[in-house]
Formats: sequence, C-alpha cells, structure tokens
Amino acid sequence: MIKLYDHQLSGNSYKSRLLLNQLGVEYERINVDVFKGEQNDPKFAALNPNKKIPVLVDEDFIMWESNAILFYIGKKYSPNPLYPEDPKSHGLVAQWLLFGKTTIDPNLAMARYLTRFVQPQMQDQQELTKCRAHGMMTLKILDDHLKDNQFLAGEYSIADIGCYPYVHLAPEGEIDIEAYSSVVSWIERIQSQPGYIAMDV
Repeated sequence: MIKLYDHQLSGNSYKSRLLLNQLGVEYERINVDVFKGEQNDPKFAALNPNKKIPVLVDEDFIMWESNAILFYIGKKYSPNPLYPEDPKSHGLVAQWLLFGKTTIDPNLAMARYLTRFVQPQMQDQQELTKCRAHGMMTLKILDDHLKDNQFLAGEYSIADIGCYPYVHLAPEGEIDIEAYSSVVSWIERIQSQPGYIAMDV
C-alpha cells in the first residue's frame, strides 16, 4: 500500500490526498508535524533529503516534490480521466503544474505562510506586500484563462488539482479572490467533482 507522509495544513500534501481519493486509491497517511520539526528527523530525511512534505513511498519507490507526485500517481493508475496522455493535453498539464510552482506557490502560498504561520512581529512586511501584489497578478492570469475555459488544461485533471490548493487558500494570506469571478467559479467546479475531499479531512 502507498504511504503518504504529510500534514493536515499543507496545501502541497493535500494535492496528493485529493488525487488519491478521486482515483479511489487506498493509502496509508503518516503525519509529519512540521511545526515540531519532525521533518528534520534523520529517518524522514533519509526519505527526502530536502526535508519537506509530502513524500510518497510505493513499496521500494520513494518520491518527493508535490507536483511530481501527481504525475506519478496519474501515470501509475492510468488510464484515468485526470491524467491525459495525448501530447497536447499532457503538455498543457505540465505547463500549469510548472506555473503552480514558479508563480502560484512563491506568491499565494508564501503570502499565506507569512500571514498565518509567522508571528506579526517577525513578518517581513515588504516581502508580504510583494507576495500579495504578485499574488493578485497571478490570480488575474488564472482568471483571464478561466473566462474561456472550464478547467486549466481542457478537462478536469491533475493540473487543476495541483493549482487549486493555494489559490483556494489565498484568503488566508489576506488576498481577496472574490474580484476574480472566473477563479471563484473554477473553485466551485473543482469542489463539485466526484471524490472531492476538503483539505481538513
């Protein structure tokens, strides 16, 4: 059985849980309390030398990096509707998952982290202001695309699963998403998909 090392509040870990649940894959969930520094434990560091969650262990195969895990799960359990294999759709999925890491996470995820998990007196206000401003630019890119598209890469796929968590969590970084109506509608469509689970499940 697949083992997933994660934490309930981690958007990156949630991606894997959401995909596994939507594909109906059984797995064992192992909590790593990053707030207590459990990611620095030598046993965990042996799984991921980068000391971050999530980590997926499939028998003797170990993977880390959340969006790479989505590709692995999608391919392992293909054919399935969440992992398109034709070159154009596959390319679009890769494009949006990379966008998630180069643009969504450094802005929306970082704004959430600084706002929710860093004490006010320790926050870098200049960095936080920059993250929020760039986060709104990120939402504008998504909103423009979603005006003419139901989902990021055509049909609902791992592209949406990979980008959804930190967009959905943007308000925790004090970034208002209500002005981006197409993004809000996209969030609602994702939440209506079969097998959807909320992050705190």
